[in-house]
Amino acid sequence: MPGLTRRSLLGAAGASIAAPAVLAQPRPAGLVPYTTFGGDQTQLRPFVGTHFALLIDPSRTVDRVVTDRVLSALDRAWLWYRALIRFVPEAKVTHAGKPLVAEGKGNYAHSGQAGFELQPSTMTLLLTEARRDRYSQASFYLMALNFWFFGQQLGKIDAFSNGFAHVHRFHSIEGSGLTGAPWDDDFDFDHYRKSIIIDMLTRYLADPKLNWENTLAADNAPDNPHGWVASDLAAAFFHRIRIDHGYAGYRRFWAVMMDAPEAKTPRESAERFVQVARVATGADYRWMMRDQSLNMVY
Repeated sequence: MPGLTRRSLLGAAGASIAAPAVLAQPRPAGLVPYTTFGGDQTQLRPFVGTHFALLIDPSRTVDRVVTDRVLSALDRAWLWYRALIRFVPEAKVTHAGKPLVAEGKGNYAHSGQAGFELQPSTMTLLLTEARRDRYSQASFYLMALNFWFFGQQLGKIDAFSNGFAHVHRFHSIEGSGLTGAPWDDDFDFDHYRKSIIIDMLTRYLADPKLNWENTLAADNAPDNPHGWVASDLAAAFFHRIRIDHGYAGYRRFWAVMMDAPEAKTPRESAERFVQVARVATGADYRWMMRDQSLNMVY
């Protein structure tokens, strides 16, 4: 996966294509070795929290108050994800026994594995915003990908995997009691959030020609002024379940999904969505898929 720009980051595929980073030999005092997702060797300065080790380029001038804020925010979000999803990602690469949030050349995460990598501009944004005690959403998006255990059930529709990360960067920031940073100078966090997890579904429902096949499965989004994509629409689908059934119903949705059968086609992934929603909440979401022919029993 190539290096990603800030705007392209949140449309990136859920699982990285690189091998996990590994620790190497030996190291200068105070620094730890790190192999990036792209295979490059580097030395980074570690800051250790309760659940993560933050590894930062040593050329940066870093305020320890800021790194402590970042680690605290990551810890709180991690606990939020663990409460929502009953499976915990495995930590294959660690420092001081903690999975890594490391500065590298790209924004990457492995599905089902703890930790992720941030490119320098994303790390800069994270640290800069933390000075104001608000938090850039990119880290929370990548953390969501660590908790993506649903590829067999939903993965035949690619939009679902990134939609999972899109919606949960917002939910995790809010659920952790954190303040989200703006997307850019003209797009504050609340506007950004609403434009994806509320407005995308509104735009979809406003066009009677749209259904799951010609949007989610076709990687096609409803017309919108921001360039949001099909996975943003999938995020809105997930969020609608949260709106309709609250946290408890939404958590049941993912608990039931964990045990649902494998889907072998995009249609079966669409069916898993409505089947699991029915089991978890009692509601029939074929109206949202706009396809009454979807099988409701697996």
